[in-house]
Amino acid sequence: MTYLPTTSTSLTLLLLTGPACLLGACVDDLPVGQTGTETDTVDTTTLTTTQASETAADPTTDPSTTESSTTDAPTSSTVTSVEPTTATTSVEPTTATTAVETTTDDTSTTAETTTTTSDSETSTTDSTTGPGEGWQPPNCASVTGTGAVTFSFDQGATLAPMDQQIQPVTYTFGLVALGKPGAMLAGSGQQILASSDAGCSWHSIGAAGNPNAPAVRLHAAGETRAYAYGDNNEAIVRVDDEVITKLSSPAGQDGIVGLGVDPNDPDHVRIGDTAGRVWDSVDAGLSWVQVGIPAFAGSLAYRAAFDPQDIDHVLFGALAQGVLVSHDAGEGWQSATGLSPGDANGFNLVVSPVDGEIVWVEGLDLEDPNDQTQRHVYRSEDGGLTFTPVVEANEAKLYNGNHLFPHPTDPDVLYFVFGSNYQGYGTDLYRYDYASDSITLTHNMWHDTVITFLPSDPSVIYLGLSIEPGGG
Repeated sequence: MTYLPTTSTSLTLLLLTGPACLLGACVDDLPVGQTGTETDTVDTTTLTTTQASETAADPTTDPSTTESSTTDAPTSSTVTSVEPTTATTSVEPTTATTAVETTTDDTSTTAETTTTTSDSETSTTDSTTGPGEGWQPPNCASVTGTGAVTFSFDQGATLAPMDQQIQPVTYTFGLVALGKPGAMLAGSGQQILASSDAGCSWHSIGAAGNPNAPAVRLHAAGETRAYAYGDNNEAIVRVDDEVITKLSSPAGQDGIVGLGVDPNDPDHVRIGDTAGRVWDSVDAGLSWVQVGIPAFAGSLAYRAAFDPQDIDHVLFGALAQGVLVSHDAGEGWQSATGLSPGDANGFNLVVSPVDGEIVWVEGLDLEDPNDQTQRHVYRSEDGGLTFTPVVEANEAKLYNGNHLFPHPTDPDVLYFVFGSNYQGYGTDLYRYDYASDSITLTHNMWHDTVITFLPSDPSVIYLGLSIEPGGG
């Protein structure tokens, strides 16, 4: 790994000990302005970060009682600060793999420095095979019509400027690219936004259904369709060609925590609710029937995940239950091993879109006798039956519910974020590569809460932004 010869400053990191947060990092609002450009690579055996010198504070902890240290890493770690004197704010819209440059002490460097193969190096293969045919990178230098969505050609270090600013409280948890080239949808606050030009311009197409659903998640279903639901809420709608149809929800007050669509039939959709039940619809959400049996009794589901290639394969992450998995649409359930039974919380989980055997979970294990950090990102190679921790809380900022985003073509790569408006901290965007056991860290000054990828070139990423009151 290569660093620029700059003046080193100490980095203060905070161990996060706050309670579970179902709406994200429980964080505050952001200053207006363009992002800085900082990207680092972290080998998970010896942590090395390149970071801004802001103090990271746990938004769930009283700052007056926050305990901090100069590093959260092992004593062998090296902490180096790179502070660009001139942060580039332009984006090259016509060349997706062009690196954005920053100038630091009269020395030029690309925005991403990594010991592993970057997405931009593999994007030629990604852009010529698989889904995404006809998609082109956003051909614009800025985003118009919203302050909730932006894009980046350098893994989130430099974000395209926006002509608006979102107001607190706004959560952007839904962001999808559809099959039709250029068509995208975003769920921001209670509104659903649409773009027809690969994210350059956006407009509202209406509300997601329930005014009590402040966080709207989205799931693409074919060329011009998507399903949107209120996170931990009963609201669910279908979007067809930018027309919203409100659907009845079988979950009721239990709330929806996950949705999956049959890859061979966009009318066939399933949801999971907080009670661990699976509901099935074969008429595009107009009617529902419960399938199988509940995954658990006497607990609470944080998240349900459906295999994008096989919706009979479903998992629940639950309170004090760890992870439960079914391969037959909930007819039978197995408790995953690798998380302590009765004392592990599975906060967020996702199945790789290219390999259903690869499952990622972010959770908290209170019983592991060798566990010094409690929170981990886990990986499974058998569809979620067994898990192994791959990222520790002293290697990345983990809280109760980091959002997880699997790479669309590489089952070994996972993105996740820690975002906070508190004291203007911004976002740490992590890219974990299992093949090399390394983490690439990129920091920007916005509060990113959701990531999606350009279908034809995953090195181009889109970010949904959120804001809460009380930031300083």
